[in-house]
Amino acid sequence: MHGVILKDDKRYYYTEAYLKRQGFIFFEAVEAEGSLDFIIFPFMGEVDRSIYNDSYFASLRSDVVIFSGVLNEYLVEMCKKYGLSYHAMANVQSVKIKNATPTSEGVIAHLITNRNDTISNSRILIIGYGVCGSDLAKKLRLLGADVYVLVRNKEKEDAAYTDAITPIYLGEILDEVGFNVIINTVPSRVLTNEMIDKMAETLFIDIASKPYGFDIEHAKKVNEKSTVLPGIPGKYAVRSAGVILGEFIEATLRGR
Repeated sequence: MHGVILKDDKRYYYTEAYLKRQGFIFFEAVEAEGSLDFIIFPFMGEVDRSIYNDSYFASLRSDVVIFSGVLNEYLVEMCKKYGLSYHAMANVQSVKIKNATPTSEGVIAHLITNRNDTISNSRILIIGYGVCGSDLAKKLRLLGADVYVLVRNKEKEDAAYTDAITPIYLGEILDEVGFNVIINTVPSRVLTNEMIDKMAETLFIDIASKPYGFDIEHAKKVNEKSTVLPGIPGKYAVRSAGVILGEFIEATLRGR
């Protein structure tokens, strides 16, 4: 199969290498439009519309498969317009599940290098108990942390209890003894600035996408090391993360 990869992320170098080992052939950016089977657009970056315009998409075969990392509204529009199959890989459940491990390891690496205390015996709250939240909670617990997870329904509460993680609801946060670290995994505002003000010295970390779980600039007033950590698999365990993308692309193109 023949394709193009527009590399804006370190993961893509390993994605390309993986696919080449499986027999895939890559052209330079705008070569051989009519011969392409797939195009891997930038993971997070903008698409150059001066090149990848109506004329370009009209020249593609109808069975060309389009990929990107995060969802790109321009690609959604163009693929719908020209009847092309489009996959935003970061939104695919199988990719999320596989990415949970490099994401968790990246967060743990950040905690180790940016705190003066051990993870063991630290009180850590994770906002959200989805794929990333649950994997991170279990790994932190194994390292000796006292882990809590913020849930919003009985199903997630039961899942946390099953994993030996303590679930709490939003109204209970301020009733708990102070947390050393709060890690957000959900892309929606959860904590108010008033709540943050009552959490002296807590380190706030957000690994979700916008609008994030809290006002990160306000959180920095409580702890200057508070930060947003976007695209963790693109910074830690980059080879593994790139192969995960390659495996998904290969499976999709081969109809698995």
